[in-house]
This record gives sequence, C-alpha cells and structure tokens, in this order.
Amino acid sequence: MADLKKIGELLVIIGGIVGLILGITQALNLGTFGIGLWGIGILGPLIEGIILIILSLIVLVTSGVLNIPALKFDNNWLVLLIFGILMLLFNGGIGALLVIIGAILYVVK
Repeated sequence: MADLKKIGELLVIIGGIVGLILGITQALNLGTFGIGLWGIGILGPLIEGIILIILSLIVLVTSGVLNIPALKFDNNWLVLLIFGILMLLFNGGIGALLVIIGAILYVVK
C-alpha cells in the first residue's frame, strides 16, 4: 500500500508541473482550449492563466518540490484535493486530474 502513496506523490508532482505549463500557455494565449470562466476577451485567458500558475505553484510547494514559505500548506490529501478541484475550475485540464487522482491515492494506507 505504500507504493500507492508513492504513485500518488508522483502524480501530484507531475500534475503540478503540467498545470504550471498549461497556466503559462494560457496566460500567453498560446492555443489552450476549453470554456473559460471569464468569457471571451483578451483579459480572460490572462487572468485564468495567472490563477492557474499560482495554484500549480501552491501544489508544487505543498508536495515539497519547491520551497516558497509563503505558499506552504500542510501536505495532506484534503488540501491537495481542494487545489486540484480549483485547478480544474480554471482550465487545469490533465494536470488538475492528475493532482486529484494523486490526492485520492494519498488516502490509501
């Protein structure tokens, strides 16, 4: 069962990196797709991209990959699940799904 927790940690890290890349491409308006929360316009993708970058950085800091003390939360499954759902709301795509699946695998003992 400890192997599932290691797989969950790996999925969270990969999901955070993919979410960061998706956030950068969305902020620069480079061919991301999906229905945004902010409608059609030039500031919509920029705002969603910046929020997705911040959420991805929080996920990476929480999982222990980065060290930014201002963004540090407890490394438990509920925090990661909430940030994964928030990433999904801001067009996180496959990165958000990986974070959610990884957070669910954290529960397995």
